Amino acid sequence: MKYLIFFIFIILSLSLNAQSTIPAGFIKSFNQLKLDQKYQIKEYIKPSSLHADFNGDGNTDVAVPVIEKRTHKKGILLINGRTNQYFVFGAGTKFGNGSDNFSWAAGWTLYKSKFAYESRFNRDGDILGSKKVKLNRPAFFIHDLEDGEPNSGGIIYWNGKKYVWIQWGE
Repeated sequence: MKYLIFFIFIILSLSLNAQSTIPAGFIKSFNQLKLDQKYQIKEYIKPSSLHADFNGDGNTDVAVPVIEKRTHKKGILLINGRTNQYFVFGAGTKFGNGSDNFSWAAGWTLYKSKFAYESRFNRDGDILGSKKVKLNRPAFFIHDLEDGEPNSGGIIYWNGKKYVWIQWGE
């Protein structure tokens, strides 16, 4: 019995540690900015957060999946590590081809490549090809899945002035 209790304690400790990847500083800023009144941090996609210097200021920024409490629309909230300035993508705020609800998203990853290929479309919505876009800093790629593989989505990237959506796939 003693071993069973010890085993359960270890499993619970490991699972709690595995889920606590959102930095305490982010949670503090989230609450101080009163974002907790409008948004709920919700791990509807994994991982629970992405960390990088997304805007190139030399400080680590943190992005987390959120749900707007009033509408239940899904999105991403990013807080700048130096200034606590925040940005909302989806979650009731229209952004790029992702719209105002990222309920279509099945995953996201940190995107560190120096280039992205933006899908180009004609007026009818048919893909014409792609355009090579140079990236000077990390971004994140949010996507849906088809047969277990990323199918389409967008790369959210700071272009030096603002965050932009780079369409990837259909």
